[in-house]
Order: sequence, then structure tokens, then C-alpha cells
Amino acid sequence: MGGVPPVEAAALFTLLEEDPDVEPVAQVRPSRSRGLGAIAEPHPACPPVAVVMMPEERARVLAANPQVVVEIDQPLSYTPVSWSSGGPGPTTPTDPMLAVPLAEPGRLGVRVKGNDGETVAGAHVWAIGAGASAHAVTGTDGKAGLTLVADTPATVKALYIHPVGDYWPLRLDHPRLGGGAETTVELTALAETFEGFPGQAITGWGAQAMRLHQIPPTYRGHGVKIALLDSGVDITHPDLKETVHTGYDFTCLGGERTWHTDATGHGTWCAGIIAAADNRTGITGIATEAELHSLKLFPGGHVSDLLEAVDYCITHGIDIAQINLAYPHPSQLVAWKLLDAHVAGIAVIAPAGDTAGPLSYPAALHGVLAVGALAHTGTYPVGSPHTAVQPPWPGPYTAPFTPAGPGVDLVAPGMSVITTAPGGGYIPADGTATAAAHITGLAALLLAHHDNLRPQVMPRTPARADHLHALLRSTCRPVPGADPARTGAGLADAPTALGTSATWQHHPGGNETTHAALAGHPPQG
Repeated sequence: MGGVPPVEAAALFTLLEEDPDVEPVAQVRPSRSRGLGAIAEPHPACPPVAVVMMPEERARVLAANPQVVVEIDQPLSYTPVSWSSGGPGPTTPTDPMLAVPLAEPGRLGVRVKGNDGETVAGAHVWAIGAGASAHAVTGTDGKAGLTLVADTPATVKALYIHPVGDYWPLRLDHPRLGGGAETTVELTALAETFEGFPGQAITGWGAQAMRLHQIPPTYRGHGVKIALLDSGVDITHPDLKETVHTGYDFTCLGGERTWHTDATGHGTWCAGIIAAADNRTGITGIATEAELHSLKLFPGGHVSDLLEAVDYCITHGIDIAQINLAYPHPSQLVAWKLLDAHVAGIAVIAPAGDTAGPLSYPAALHGVLAVGALAHTGTYPVGSPHTAVQPPWPGPYTAPFTPAGPGVDLVAPGMSVITTAPGGGYIPADGTATAAAHITGLAALLLAHHDNLRPQVMPRTPARADHLHALLRSTCRPVPGADPARTGAGLADAPTALGTSATWQHHPGGNETTHAALAGHPPQG
């Protein structure tokens, strides 16, 4: 650099610690003391990182040095979903600055019960008004009290009920809400849709669509290490307590003890799709014998925590990393860290984002397999939020929240997928992360059982990660009538990817039912 000596990380960190305008928070240094981290030596792409608090002016001065990368430590989150998309949750349709608050806010009481007669506790209730939105959570009595800041009951355009498990979500357009009277809403129990569930296991429509039921039953992903970077996993769930044994919480100190709690349910949803136990009840994951690591990054995580989590993957010999958290702006540091992961032979998979627009980060980065979501008519009951946005023809269609591209590599089932929920229950989950979990599970089967990818044939190298991504893309089936910009190579197909014949058709036994949706055919509930 024109004779300018390079900036040493240790010297820079010392200067930052001595600067009275700078408050050091943490340091993120590549760990190469054990495992495959040594592959990236002696020059990892991602340099040591100092996480500090400093005035904006001081940051600009530091960023003027071309040898120093200065970034905001962006918070991690799930990508937003618009109410009009019919996705998992509504957002405020009106700019709050334009809302006209009432001098005396109105009150709306909602009681949520199931058609099985049970009260539904913990359900999220949104009232979507003409002026603003209101939200509350039902108590143990199934009741929620909402404050209408800029609406009356007559101007509420929709009620949206999202239970935490065991019931289908519900959307009521133009509900009739009595002034001051409590409104009772009835949800449909999953057990009514699937007779005997969860005591009687079901095969989800996602597994049917990807023809996972047509591969040898001995294919279970044994020996493959998967890291799920999400909100943690509830390992007390009957389908997960024997499959998720280790992890780390990067959102707090001493995180090794708190990775097994899930504040949102999101990580538990994906963990079930990937690796739920084959115990003949509830659901069965795609790669039931894979080793699943729960890396908790939400709520409270930042990009610096993501860097540490990826470093964990490098040093712990992870084969596949599914990164479910996103950040709003490009990060050079994350791009470098994922390059180090690639050098270590880790295949990185990410949801394309529930944006209905451009891809989110890190899915938009080179080398990351970006997964969009597919839906299917008939996989949800009348009254589901999805009925308002489904096409007039039966069969598969791109989920309305999946990105418009470009950059989507392939799609997988990502709407109304029955999976595990915190507390021991089950939930119909939506989102491109749900779709990505299907691809992660299939990728684990490929690494364990494909003739050209098994560890005895191809060790964990960048070439293996590239081959895995290419194989997943090249063996997809096109989605009829869908925009290729939204579906990429198409729907992942398990028998084709694994190179097996489709003669291993699994016929549900006496305690298993099928919830199917094959391309072009309506599902059977």
C-alpha cells in the first residue's frame, strides 16, 4: 500500500482501549485452536474484530483509513412480512405519523377457544384497523384485551389469531365486533384435521412434495453435523429431546446453558423439520440421526454474534450451517467470515427472506444457498390467512411472501408445514426458513448417503460444499406456471438428488397418516 505499514490488530485494539471516546464491548478473534479452523490458516479472510461504542464522528475518522473496516454492529432479526402478503403475521398498514389517536382509546375484548372446547392460552391477537393496529396475547382464560388507539370496533378491518401451537391460525375479515361486548373466536384444532394426531403420526405435505417418502428408510443422515443459527430450540419437546444435544447462546455470557430455550418458537419449528425423532408420534424429521447444534442468536443478537457463531461452526466441524437470522445492510465482515466457512468445507444455507421483494442478507451473498418458499392449495383449512391469497387453481404455487428475486436458488415447502412447537405441541409454520429447513435436512441425507459426497469419498472441503449446492440445484423439478425468478431451479426432489429409484414408496402404517401434496395434485388431509 505505497509503503504504508499494515495495521496490526493488536495495536489497533490497544489504541481503541486507550481512547477516552471509545468504550470497548468485545473482541471477535478467529479461533483456530482446534478442529477445522486450522484449514483457514494462516490468513483467514475475516480479520479480528473489535466491538466498541464510539461517537459517529470518531467512527468516520477511523473508517477513513483504508486498512480498517468500520461497520455498525447491526441487530439480527427475522425479515419483515407485509400484512397484504398473507404471511405469518401482520404489520401496521398505515404510517403511524398519519394516525389520528382518539382522546379516549377504545377497548376490544377477544376470547379465543378451540373447536374442541378448550381455551387457547398464549395466542397472539392482532386487530388490523383503518388507523392503526393493536396486539395482545391471550391469558390462561383465553382472553385478550386490545387497546384501539386510532380505531373503533366498527373500523377494525380484520382480526388475526396466531396460536402458539396445536391449532390453525385464523383471519377474520370485516369482523362484526360489538361495542363493549367480548368477541369469541373459535380455532380449528390440528387433531380435527388429522385424526388421532399427535398420538398418530403424520407425514407432512412438504415431505410428500419433495418425495422424501420415496427414499430408503435407512437414509437418516447419520454422522452429519448441522448448526441451526436461530432462536434456540426447546429440547424438552418429545420429538426433540433425543435429537438436539448441544449448542451455545451467543446473546449472553455463559451461553452454553441457555441455548435449549426458545423465546420465539422459530428455532424449534425448523429443528423439527430437520431432525424430529422417529418415535411414531407427532412428526418425523428428514435427517433424524444427524447431530444438530442449536446456536442461539435471537432475540438480542448482533452481526458480531453471528461472526462468533460462524466461527463456532468452523471450529466444531459443522457440515451444514442454516442461518435463519437476517440483517438489513450488507456486511463485508460477514461476507469474509462466510468465506472462511466455505474454506472449511461448510455448506451454508439460508432462507431467501420473507420480504416479497429482494433477497435478505446473508442469503444474497455469494456462496450461500438461498431458499424460497412454496405453498400448496388445500393444505390449510377455510378461514386460514392463506385462503385470501391463494390462486384460483389447485396445486403448488410460490408463497406470496417469498422474494421476487433474482438470486433465489431453489424452493421447498414453506407454508402450513406441520412441525414442532415449544411446550411439546405442534404448529403449522410459515416462512422461507421453514423451506430452508427442508433443504438442510435433504442436504444432510446427501452428505451421509450420496455415493459422491459420503465422507469416505469426499472429505469436508470447499469442493464438497460446492458440489452439494450444485447437486441440490441441478436435481430440482420446475414448478408449473411459476416465475423462475421466484423459484430458481425449482422444487428440490429427494430421489433424484440422492440417485435412488422411486421404488421405496413408504406406505403409512397403522399409526401414521399422510398429509400429502404432490406437484399438481391436491393434498389429502
